[in-house]
Amino acid sequence: MLAFIVSRRDVKVVRRLCSASGVLKLQRRLGFQFEKFQLGRDYVAVHSEQLLDSVRHQLQEIYEQLLAPFITEIRTPHIAVVPHGALHFLPFHALYDGEKYLIDKYEISYAPSASVLKYCLEKKDVPGKSPLLVGVADEKAPLIGEELSRLSRLFPNAEVLRDDQADRATFIESCKVSSFLHIATHAIFRRDNPMFSSFKLADGWFTALDLFSMVCQTNLVTLSGCQSGLSEVTGSDDLLGFMRGFLYAGARSLLLSLWNVNDESTAALMVHFYQEWQKGIAKSIAFRSAMLAVRHEHPHPFYWAPFLLVGNP
Repeated sequence: MLAFIVSRRDVKVVRRLCSASGVLKLQRRLGFQFEKFQLGRDYVAVHSEQLLDSVRHQLQEIYEQLLAPFITEIRTPHIAVVPHGALHFLPFHALYDGEKYLIDKYEISYAPSASVLKYCLEKKDVPGKSPLLVGVADEKAPLIGEELSRLSRLFPNAEVLRDDQADRATFIESCKVSSFLHIATHAIFRRDNPMFSSFKLADGWFTALDLFSMVCQTNLVTLSGCQSGLSEVTGSDDLLGFMRGFLYAGARSLLLSLWNVNDESTAALMVHFYQEWQKGIAKSIAFRSAMLAVRHEHPHPFYWAPFLLVGNP
């Protein structure tokens, strides 16, 4: 593996950084740590300290392989990570140096490629439109309704499509005139056919492929569902999934998740993020603040680190 460190001043190349196969092995072990949270609340409560120690160990091993050799070269408060291959699915912001996570030191955003980052940075802000809040709750995610209620209080001018109101036709039309879009619903990633990955609306599932035929010229799209940030990486490092679909539809920035999220911590994360963003600060600063706040209550990265801020920071 190699790394390119691109700044306003110069470009540096770090060659023979580490073994790609070694990092992929560590990444699979990290994924196993997050999968343990599917074993239920009782298991997590009994083993919480051990779970935190184990995930920190894995995050530190990856940090030492990928970042430690050149991290002292970075002298900026913000890092835009442009990964390659399987690294698209790595939460760089949660990598751990033995004392602190990367997000403690930097604002972190992501982009699927340098050209997409340039495109997102050059897109103009969308002023004068109202937010669009979409939520479809069910027995598996009952707190979605509460999340939507809290956000609607934050944004009293928002259009809210809740449960039966969130049908396909209304969703498509409302996206055309929204300043930002927040979707709180179930999402499914289809590794066998990533363009048919989908999120749940009132009258069915909306696929990543559907996004390519709609307009969504928004400042931000947040898909507050499980694994909404997963994509299939082609041989040419193209990403197939929600990320590519929403960027194609016109979004400047995205908030997407890498793993199955916890309803309670996700709702807290989103409310804190929007409260900070409302103050007029950059999304990357607001989201860093939100992650740190949630981490104070829920120390394990499973709760505070599932989301990636993609595109314009």
